[in-house]
Amino acid sequence: MTDALNRIELALREIAGPEFIRTLTTTLTQQDWAEDEISRAQQRHPDVADVMHHSFSLLTATHERMATEFVYRAHARELIERVATGVSTKPGTSVEVVLLLMRASLVTPLNTTAFGLYLRMWRQAGLPDLGGPIEDLDGHYEAINTSGIDDFEAIARRKLAKPSRVLTLVACEGRHLGEPADCRFTSARAA
Repeated sequence: MTDALNRIELALREIAGPEFIRTLTTTLTQQDWAEDEISRAQQRHPDVADVMHHSFSLLTATHERMATEFVYRAHARELIERVATGVSTKPGTSVEVVLLLMRASLVTPLNTTAFGLYLRMWRQAGLPDLGGPIEDLDGHYEAINTSGIDDFEAIARRKLAKPSRVLTLVACEGRHLGEPADCRFTSARAA
């Protein structure tokens, strides 16, 4: 089987080119991560497991750095938690804010408030501790300018909002991953 898949991959690479194969591989890998995060969230929130099953379409990567597993998973986890708790999925995620500030820091130094927001969003996203001298700095930055960081966060999340990132009309046939499911979105016709 693996030999056949290797031949298919080689043929695809020949026809579509290496960039297409890289994009396809990244997309399929992110799909696996998304499904895993949904499954984990369904265990944490069994009362809305059916809704989370339909949240897959919300988990689109919005930045090339989301090809990195821990970055993508943090982004997906926040969106899934919003679905579970009934919070809007439109505003930018903590990861999206981190990536925005990362990009800004490559152009100009971040001021105290922006760096405080960077640290806050890093922690909220659950990204790995970096250790070293910045390990516990976020508390110090929060103490210096909490209200400014709050304001920057609101602005950043609003500017990064994705108006189309919503669960649209879901039509469920009463089956999830091929198995019968008790889903609130099952139409009367399907039941």
